[in-house]
This record gives sequence, structure tokens and C-alpha cells, in this order.
Amino acid sequence: MVKRKLEDSIQESSSDLAKDETEFTSFSDREQEKLNGEEHQESDDDDEEEEEEEEEQERPSKKPKKQLSAQDVQVARETAELFKSNIFKLQIDELLKEIKIKDTHVVKIEKVLHRLHDLISQIPEVNDLTLQQVEALFNSKKIVIPFPDPKPNKLNYKFSYLPPEDVSLVGSFGLKTATSGSNSIDIALTMSKKLFQAKDYLNYRALYKRAFYLTYLANQLIPLSKKNNLPIKISYHYLNGDVLNPVLSLQSIETDNPEDLTFSKTKFHINLIAALPFGIFEYKKLLPDKNCIRVQTDQKDDTVALPPTPVYNSSILSQTAYDYYLKYLYTINKTTDGFKDACMLGRLWLQQRGFSSDVNKGGFGHFEFAMLMSILLNGGGIEGNKILLHGFSSYQLFKGVVKYLATMDLTEGYVSFSSLIGEKTSAVYKSQGFQVPTIFDKNIKLNLLWKMSKSSYQQLQIKARETLMLLNDVVKDRFDSILLQNSNFSQLKYDLVCNLTIPDKLVESFNPLEKISFITFENYIKNKLYIILKTALGERVSLVHIESEEISTTFPINKRKPNSSNTCFNIGLTLNAEESDKLVTKGPNNQDTEAGLKFRSFWGSKAQLRRFKDGTIQHCVVWTSTTTEPIVLTIMKYVLDIHLYQDISSNLTSDTTHFSNKLPVPLSGNAITLTNFTALRNSFEQLNKIMTGLELPLNVKSILPGSSGLRYTSLVQPIPFAVSNPDFWNDCILQFETSTRWPDEISTLEKTKTAFLLKIHEVLKQTNYSSFITKDDSIPYNSSISLLNVLTPEGYGFRFRVLTERDEVLYLRAVDNSGKTKAIVQDVYLKFNAKYLGVVKHTRTISVLAQHFHSYSATVRLFKQWLDSQLLLTHFNDELIELIAIKPFVDPSPYSIPHSIESGFLQILNFLASWNWKQDPLILDLVKSTADDKLSDKLTIQAYRVIQSNFDKIRKLDPVGLKTQLFIGSKDDPSGILWSNEITLPIATRLTALSRAAINLIKTQGISESNLDLIFTPALHDYDFVIHLNSSDLTVSSGILPPNTFKNLIQPLTSFPEDITTKYDLTQAYFTELNNKFGNTIIFSIKKSPCNDNVICGLFIPDHLNRKKFRVNLGYNVKPDSEESVIINKDAIYDQIKIMGGDLIKSIDIKK
Repeated sequence: MVKRKLEDSIQESSSDLAKDETEFTSFSDREQEKLNGEEHQESDDDDEEEEEEEEEQERPSKKPKKQLSAQDVQVARETAELFKSNIFKLQIDELLKEIKIKDTHVVKIEKVLHRLHDLISQIPEVNDLTLQQVEALFNSKKIVIPFPDPKPNKLNYKFSYLPPEDVSLVGSFGLKTATSGSNSIDIALTMSKKLFQAKDYLNYRALYKRAFYLTYLANQLIPLSKKNNLPIKISYHYLNGDVLNPVLSLQSIETDNPEDLTFSKTKFHINLIAALPFGIFEYKKLLPDKNCIRVQTDQKDDTVALPPTPVYNSSILSQTAYDYYLKYLYTINKTTDGFKDACMLGRLWLQQRGFSSDVNKGGFGHFEFAMLMSILLNGGGIEGNKILLHGFSSYQLFKGVVKYLATMDLTEGYVSFSSLIGEKTSAVYKSQGFQVPTIFDKNIKLNLLWKMSKSSYQQLQIKARETLMLLNDVVKDRFDSILLQNSNFSQLKYDLVCNLTIPDKLVESFNPLEKISFITFENYIKNKLYIILKTALGERVSLVHIESEEISTTFPINKRKPNSSNTCFNIGLTLNAEESDKLVTKGPNNQDTEAGLKFRSFWGSKAQLRRFKDGTIQHCVVWTSTTTEPIVLTIMKYVLDIHLYQDISSNLTSDTTHFSNKLPVPLSGNAITLTNFTALRNSFEQLNKIMTGLELPLNVKSILPGSSGLRYTSLVQPIPFAVSNPDFWNDCILQFETSTRWPDEISTLEKTKTAFLLKIHEVLKQTNYSSFITKDDSIPYNSSISLLNVLTPEGYGFRFRVLTERDEVLYLRAVDNSGKTKAIVQDVYLKFNAKYLGVVKHTRTISVLAQHFHSYSATVRLFKQWLDSQLLLTHFNDELIELIAIKPFVDPSPYSIPHSIESGFLQILNFLASWNWKQDPLILDLVKSTADDKLSDKLTIQAYRVIQSNFDKIRKLDPVGLKTQLFIGSKDDPSGILWSNEITLPIATRLTALSRAAINLIKTQGISESNLDLIFTPALHDYDFVIHLNSSDLTVSSGILPPNTFKNLIQPLTSFPEDITTKYDLTQAYFTELNNKFGNTIIFSIKKSPCNDNVICGLFIPDHLNRKKFRVNLGYNVKPDSEESVIINKDAIYDQIKIMGGDLIKSIDIKK
């Protein structure tokens, strides 16, 4: 919505920069312009003329571009960043207008707050009640005091209710930074100082008094609200998930009485907070390292043995400071124009990533973001230097806070500041931290990040780093990824997600000392799990995040606390691909006795001493690799059993194996590793050596790989002698030395190439390689192309086509001379380009990326398996699928780069489900990473604009995508349509619809084996007819292990059959024949991989189902419908299909 509103203003802003750029024309005219060639260099120089006129005057003549100084590059980058920040500012302005609370809602809320204030002022006092009197005061069936655990039995102090000293609007609504996405309004009722004694900070005393205060308030508000036409429902609610801080939650009730003041349409609820008086307790006694809860221990001197109570202390302090911090933020807001808007952006940014001030949602929300920003406006640097300036715009303030979070470690170090208004002491970053996230207010001795764990802070830091990279991206518009896209789905956020259920006996073992330190069992177990898993997994993971399954923190006023307690925990892991699958966990050297004892103590019976290749003797643990679960999961189960609870591993579940089980299992190796692909590459390299050494009239200059198997992405892994594998033949491009004697006419050139291939065929007869020549009909109107098929002694098949320096020139000449048939000849050139030129670039790029991103190969193969299960794989080029699948790896925003199959696969589906290909191109920067590569490897702004302009031209001619649907551009293919030009609209639409259905199922119902089976089951009822086939069992000859079969029971393939065509899949040949015969009328679909229950589904093209006037050469079988019109003759077509299929057809189901 924001983008649509901004379209005009953005176009105006960018038109001056774009108007003189050289743009790529259609694909057919690429001979005149090349992305990295001279003319594009001239377009770059044109851009430089507009942006740097003074520099241009100093340039010598032709080649200064290659010698740009660092200063020149910096100036150009700053110009691009300024342009981007201006565009970003426009987008932010529109966004802020949209998320602003409606004025009518504000007026309504103000009326409610005034009436509520009047009701509170009417509540009578009550004084000096004992605990027994307090309990007798309320009807326990209607209202109960929410005493924190442990519930008091005997107390020697009294309870009272006095009118609040102050009633103030606090939180984001009070600061006027609330957004339409906010749902609560906080009102702080400051309790009278007369209610407290100096020692009430000890042993829950203040909290018990506060709990009574709340209950009395609720009990009085119920009748008062009814009398005064304010229909509300009152509940208890743990503010920010803090069980020591219950508040009253007021929700509006809709009534039919027009006099009633209701506010349910605003979607807000009101939190009434009983705030402790500011400064009532001595701050130094509530420091995080002090103990304020006294319990009995076995020690004689209790105070020595008792641990500190940081959670309790911080909760008490924070309950005294609501109004205090609001005044502090208000003071900063008055001096900084962009402060409020930056706070709103921060809130939205955090919400989209699942963060809030709630303990179980990271403990970092709008308040913490606003406080950090105010601190950075007063310092925050190592020497107290200001990080932010008061004159900064909201965008600059937001970016500054994100950058600080990304680059400064508040665990190893901390920020110390004073919140005293008017004090000119600078906030200072100190490098010696407390190993917990800390922003320390030295005025009231409170750590603002007390609700954060090391785990949640590490996750926040990772998200900040990712966002900072997006903010610094001057090429692409990253506004959506930063602020509009929600990225809080666990299976997409983490590489591995596990669920752990805690047994009741472990809950019962939660002892008093642990309770006073962590307050809740949930906090305790999360901390213990983190320490165990972080120690065990070490460098195998870059993030361990533990959160409890969500339970409501709101509960009725007739309950003391929520009924359910959290015993189910989700563990999210972000893997380190380089380390996660290593079989050995190395420990200290044998000489380090103390460290060795710790290592053995932690790892138990699995710890051992080993001598390694470098001669060192180290403590280590050796793991066994299995196909059923990743090594990381094996380690987790082992350490939890020995350090948390015996046999608790049976309660640890993960869905990771469900995904890998969907991949075809090869006869050798496993479905995930690249072992079989490496063997294929080795065979190719060996054949390459032999071919380049052959004595021929022209020597072989190079052999370039061009198949999915040689770039690690084929659906079925390459197994020796598995000739039924649909990807058995690996395409390669053969290039000879340069010669001026190649013929100057295409058909003659092809015959000359055939002669060379025949010569190679003759020479190979003298080796242990076998070969034969076949025809190639992949290029339309060129029937003279021959292929050399070579079978290697290792059991692989390679198919060679010859490329000379004359080929492209001749095809482009044909385009120039084509006249009225130019469109047809352009398509021929496109086919040639894809088969001979594009595939080589693509294979080179994908091969490098597949080796860099360890999980890419398995991910793209699983994606192909899903497409095949939905009968879509045959409609897409392998290259197109691989480009779609690489998107999460080279451009993962708003998520992280996936390091597991499940994360990668779900990110692909999530992208396809949300990709509006009618309006947005997919432009890929195919480099290894977004940070470490050379600037020259990245997609430049000019190249990006060229690709974008190609898309704009296509959409200008085809706005709804009838002819061109998926546009995927890159450096290798600036045209964007090299691999997608043959897709039809129904297929592209179906891909989007199936992706949406699949990802919605996962998001709403979770991952389970049954849900995954459903996702991989085709919806046959959507087709007009389904042909059930009598398929041969080619599973083993394809190199696939049949289901429910052991590998050792299958005879390995050791040789080629005498006639390899006997092992070809006849159903694929029948499918090809049907396409040749009826492809202009019916869209046929089939599974590509061999299976016993294959089907061919057909969908009539809707346009051909309409009545039409009879004319010659309609192109399909018709029958008379009236005197002048005809209609498609489906019955005749079905009969022809049956005749063509013969015994292959088992039955045909026709949709009625």
C-alpha cells in the first residue's frame, strides 16, 4: 500500500537520474549491447557526468573508469546513499501516516480515560487490615488477590488502600508514540508512600501490599463502572510477562445502550498499574547482585549463602519508575524533532521480528528502544561521545540505534548513563561487562535490559546486523524487508527447531534457592538449557534461542494466577554450516589437566583421548553420522540426558527428518551429501583430460559443463550405470581452437560440427569409452544439429554439443535479415543462447554457490521433488528452478541465510507465496555472500537499473503477464526471460497458488509428517482428465532405493545394459508425443522422476473451449455446434489419446 502511494513521487525523484542511462533492449537485440561491454561502460560514464561534473573535466579520455580512486568510489557511494535515504524518507512518511492512530479513536480513548479517572477518585479508603481481614473482605468465588508465589500465610504488617498520589498516562500512549498496531494503554496509579515501610522491599512485602491494592481497586471499579455507563470487563494481566507485576486489564464490552461509553472499536485495552512510589526504597539495596528474599538454608549464616535476586530487585525498581522514565523521555522528545517518529519505526521494526518488552518475547520492546535512543543522544560512545545528534531525522535516528545494536556488544560490555533530568553527565560504553545484557542507570541502579537473556540479546544483535546491511544496500529498495514484512515464524527464522516437554518430576525439583534467583521455573529452565546447549554445541551453532510455548498472561480476577504453567519449550538453532556436521567435538590438549577434567566431567563416558594428524593429543568426543537425524540433534539428546534429566531426550522432538525423508534415497551414499555429485565431477574431469588430448584436425580447447548433475542440483543423484535417471545424460559444450575456416551458413556449419563429432567417435573407439551420435531437436528450425553421447567406464553419460565462434554471429545475422518473421527467429536465437551460452554461465555460477552454501544442493532438490509431486517440474527449466531456489541464499531478507533443508525449502515457498510477479521482478545478485565479496563481484546500481528497465518494458507491453510471467534477472541474464519464456499463465498462477496453500498450512497447523505428506500430494481433481499409466518399475535402474527396502538387499549396478534404450521411461516418451500432438490445445503434466503410479494430467486451454466460427487450420479437433460455429471435440481427442497410449494406459478419469 505504501509503495502504491509512493509510486508517483518516487518516479519523479528517480527520473532525472535514469533518463540518460543506456537501457537494454529486448533479448533479440543483445548483439548491440552487452552488460559488461563498452556501451554499458559508456552508460556508466554518462551517470558519472550527471553526478560528478567536476571530476569529468579532469578525466583524460577513454579509460579513466578502471582507475577510479577510493575517494571517487566513496563520493559515488555517498550520492547513492543520499538518494536512497531520500526515497526511504518518503516511504517512512507514508508509513507513519498509515500506522498513526485515528483521531476519532484518540478522542474516544480520552473520554474513557477521563471517566475512569473520575471513578478512581470515588473509591473509598480502607485502613489497617490484617491478612485474615483482607481475605474475608472479598468473595473468593468472584475475586481473588493475585499474591505472587509463595502465597503469604502469616504476616505481621497491615494492608490499606489510600487514594493514589498520582494518576498518570504512561507508556507509548503517554509519550504519543503509540501506533495502530499497539493494543494497550498504560495508566500508572502511584500508591501512597504512607502504605510502605523502609524494609518493604524485602520478602515480597511491597508486592503483597500492591496485590491487595489492585484487588481492592478492581472490586470497587466493578459496581462503579456499571453505575457510570462504562461497561468493562476486568481481568488480571502480567505486565510484560513479569509474574511479580500483575495489573488490571480493562476491556470494553459492547452493549445496546447508546448512553454507554464503549471503546472496543479502537481495539485498545487499558492497563491499570499500581505503581510503587518513586524513591521509596534505597536503591543500592536493590542492586542486581544483592539478595532481597530471605529463605531458610542449611548454612548457619543465611546471608552469606543466599544467592542474589536480580529479577526480583529489578522488578521492584522498575515498578517505581513508570512516570519517572516517561518524564525523562518527554524531555528528550522536546529537544529532538525526529524522536517520536523514530520510536514508532523502532516499535514496528521490533514487532515484525517478534520482539517486545515481554519476557518471553525477548524483553526488548518500544520502551527499551526509546531509552537506548535517548541515551545515544547523550553519549553512548567508548569515551562518552554522542552517537546520535538532536538534529537527526527519524530515519537517521532509527538507523543509528540499529547500527549501535549491531556493532556494540552489551553483554561483554555495557552502557552506563544517568537518567537524572538536567544532569550533563554523558552516557559511556564500558568494555568490562557483566556477561548479561546491560544498560545501567546509575541514578536509580536499574539495568534496563533486565528482562533480556543472553540468548534473546544475541538474536536481537543478529537481526540488527541483518537490518544494517539492508539499510546500507544502495542498489535495491529494502523498505519492505525492513519494516513491512513479518519475519517471526520459527521454522523460517531458525535452521533447526526442536520441542522439549519438561517432565513433572523436574518441575518438582525446583528448589527454593533457584526460585529466589529466577522467580519462575520457566526462567530457570531456559537459563539451564541455554548453558547446557551452548557448551555442548559450541561453534556448531551461531545462535541458541529458547522460548516457552505461548500461554495467556491474562487471567480472570477469581484466579490467583493462570491455570496452566509452561512445561513445553521451543529450541531454535541457527547452524554454522562449516562446523555443524563435524563428527568430532575437540576439547583441550592432554597437558591441560584442569580443562581436561572439566571436559570429561561435562561429556561423561563419551569423552576420550585421541592423537590427531598434526601430532597433538586432545580430549574429544566422536559422533556417529546417521540418516535419521543431524549430528546436532544427537548431541542435544545426549547432553540433556546427562545434565538435565535422565531419558529426557525421548521428550525432545524435531521435524527435520520429515523433510530429508522426502528426497529420493540413492542406492549409494545418502540423500543430503554431495558424494555422488563429486564422483560425477571426477568422471567429467577425467573425460575432459582425454578429450583435450585427442589428435584431431582442430584441438579441443575446452569442455564446459552444462547439466544439473554437474552443478549439484539434479533431482535424482547421479549413480553409476543408472540409465533410467531422467538426468542421466549430462550436457557439455565442446569448443575447438579458433579457426577462420568454419562455414558461414548455419546448416553447413552444423554438418561440419557433425563431422568433427564423428571423428571423435572414431578415436574414442580405441579407448574404454563408448559413444554414439544422435540428433538434437532442441533448437527450432535447425534439424542438422548432432550430439555425441559418451558412456564412461565409471558408469556416467555425457552429451556433447559443439560451439564455435561463428554460431552466435550467424544466429544474430539471421535475426537482422528475418523481416516479418523476426519474432520467430528471435525465439530461435533465445533457444540457442540458452542451450549453448546461458547454460555455461549458469552452471559456473551455481556450482560455485552450491559449494559455498552447504544446504543449497539438498534444498533445491527438495524443491524440485515438491514441484514433481505437484506435476509441475516438467513445465520449468532446471535453470529457472535453481535460480528461484537460490534466492533465500543470496537475498534472504527478511530472514537469515538458511543452513538446513527445512529452513531453505520453507523460505522458497514463503517467497513464492508472496511474490507478485506481475509487478515485481526477481533480480538476483549471484555472489557468495553479502559482505565479504569484492565490490566488483556485486550487482552495480547501473546493472540493476538496466535489468529493472527490461522488466518495465516487458510489463508495458504485457501488463497482466499473459505472455511473460516470471522475470528473473541477474548479471548472467540481464534480459530476465532466458529461462522463463516458455512458461504459461496457468502454470505460473498454479505455482503461486500451491505455494500459498503449502506455507499457510505450515504456518497455521505446524509441521508434521501428515501435513508434509499433504503438501507433497498432487491435487488431481483440478485437471480436466487424468490418465493412469501402467508404468515399468525403473526405480533401481534410476539409482533410487525403492521404499521400505534395505540397501544391502539391492544388487548394485555394475554395467550398462546392451541396449540402454530398454531402460528408458516409456511414459516420458508418451508424454512428449502427447505434447507434440495436442500441446496447442491441452496443458499436459506428469511426474519427471520414475514411479510405479505415474499419471498424465490434462487441462484444456480455456480459450479453446469456447464456440468459434469454423475456419480451415483451427489447429485442433472440432465438431459442429450450430450452422456457423464449431466446438472442440473432446471425445475424439480422448479416443486419439487412448490409441496413442495403447497398453501404457490403465484408465482415464474424465472430470464431469
